[in-house]
Amino acid sequence: MIVSDAFVVVPGGIGTLLELSLAWQLLQVRKLYNTPLILVGKMWAELVEWGRRSMLQKGNELASENDFQVPHCVNTMDECIAVIRENRNAWLAAQRIK
Repeated sequence: MIVSDAFVVVPGGIGTLLELSLAWQLLQVRKLYNTPLILVGKMWAELVEWGRRSMLQKGNELASENDFQVPHCVNTMDECIAVIRENRNAWLAAQRIK
């Protein structure tokens, strides 16, 4: 079982790509939810764009646009921390409502 407040992926190799794919799939099928998947760096933004171009071709869709809303692509660790804080604040606000 994976338990985390956020998944942060920085540039890496094939193993990193494998771990990214696992977390992304679990978020996609809602086995995990309300946990940000944050991809730091240009290489991951390019991967997500490649996926959109390759997997969302009209008439031959292999994924949905919602699948590509899962990751948050950022350029810096400061942006990453801002996403984590925003998610935590939303979680805290939801806890007060209950």
